[in-house]
Amino acid sequence: MTSPPTAAAEIDSSIWHAIAGAGVHVPAVNSAVYYFPQGHLEQCSAAANHNFTHTWPWIPCQVISVRYLCDSVSDQVFSRILLQPLYQFDSLPTGGGSAAADDEILSFAKILTRSDANNGGGFSVPRFCADIILPPLDFEADPPVQTLVTRDSHGNAWGFRHIYRGTPRRHLLTTGWSKFVNAKRLVAGDSVVFMKRKSTDELFVGIRRAERFGGDEKSEAAEAISAIESAVRGMHFEVVYYPKVGSPDFVVAAEKVNQALRIPWSAGMKVRMAVDSDDASRLAWIQGGVTAASTPMTGIWRRSPWRMLQVNWDDPEGSHANVSPWEVEYLPLSPLIDPGFHPAKRLRFVPDPGILATDSSLLHQYPPAGMQGARRNHMAAEVLQPPNNDPQPPNNVVQPLNDVPQHPTKEPDKEVISISTVLTIGRSSSDSVSPVSQNGDQAATTFQLFGRKIATSTVSSVPGVERDAVAAHRE
Repeated sequence: MTSPPTAAAEIDSSIWHAIAGAGVHVPAVNSAVYYFPQGHLEQCSAAANHNFTHTWPWIPCQVISVRYLCDSVSDQVFSRILLQPLYQFDSLPTGGGSAAADDEILSFAKILTRSDANNGGGFSVPRFCADIILPPLDFEADPPVQTLVTRDSHGNAWGFRHIYRGTPRRHLLTTGWSKFVNAKRLVAGDSVVFMKRKSTDELFVGIRRAERFGGDEKSEAAEAISAIESAVRGMHFEVVYYPKVGSPDFVVAAEKVNQALRIPWSAGMKVRMAVDSDDASRLAWIQGGVTAASTPMTGIWRRSPWRMLQVNWDDPEGSHANVSPWEVEYLPLSPLIDPGFHPAKRLRFVPDPGILATDSSLLHQYPPAGMQGARRNHMAAEVLQPPNNDPQPPNNVVQPLNDVPQHPTKEPDKEVISISTVLTIGRSSSDSVSPVSQNGDQAATTFQLFGRKIATSTVSSVPGVERDAVAAHRE
């Protein structure tokens, strides 16, 4: 992440969301959210173990305002979110709370290759982008060609020559492309986002920068720390949010968090998570299995649910990642996997630089999901409750739900009673009763089957419960 820009302009929120990607969620104004300081520090690469005087794993807030901005130099989109710490959520909407882009904008993003970013070269347009975003070519002409006029995030117009040629034939942007690459200082790995407003057919182009090192980390950390300290004191504060593919939100809708913390997470559970597709214009689902569910047991983030789940993903490279409960969706109808399972597949995720050591021994005293549900539920409730010894928020401050209900697949515990059915051959009727049946009252009846007498005894070996013991006698 780069440091917050000094020169920025507000842009249309639908254009902002199209550039940011389908996986980015910005809370709606006046909605109730939870602010996670740990995630804020993680975004700006600040030390998660900063020596705070007071802090909490989560801080309930109301969204006061949201500004959708774009850096005038780098074209990087970001937002400034003004938050007010809350004491109660009474009249605020806790569900949804996401100011997502509408369906008015169609978008397609392409990661630039070396050829695309080469000075003096052209841009190879994917067929899907040409068909969905760009105006149709006249394929009766030789060659099919047209001039496109698109506007960037700041309203500046750019002209490109769109032609269909080559062997095999493909869509290309030629004249005007090199000028755009030089002006925007694009390099291989950056993404260009092409957009179309459906109501007017206007074309737009945006930039999504590749992950690069740089920026004033000390300044970024100082701003995050200042925001956290203001939040703890109950003062309104502002956070700068840079959307980045694979990076989790640290301002999350309250209901989304509450629903996630109602689930008693444990190793062996199957989950799925929405991730950006290659062009980041739509979402795809990946599945995996939880291999650990624990929270820090010491330090300032004690019992924080931030990235408390370790998940092995069922992808080609067998990757694993630490995620927060509200980032995934529990799959109750799926068969549970062995917690020790390591799939032979891997996904690429943003590293988790701020993850603290957790007390994984918590899980050792509890069985995997699907076994001894009552004990597992007790563990989940204990882990997700705020610590009793940490500094507490102001009186009556809103907390994420602590009353964790029973696991969706949990059934009431029932007394398990062994029922023994004994078949004996070659004994007289007087000694044919099994030892179990001799411990209770019995009423014997007999019937003949295939030349043998069968004696059945109805036994009441447990008060109020009847059991059958069967003995067979050879004549």
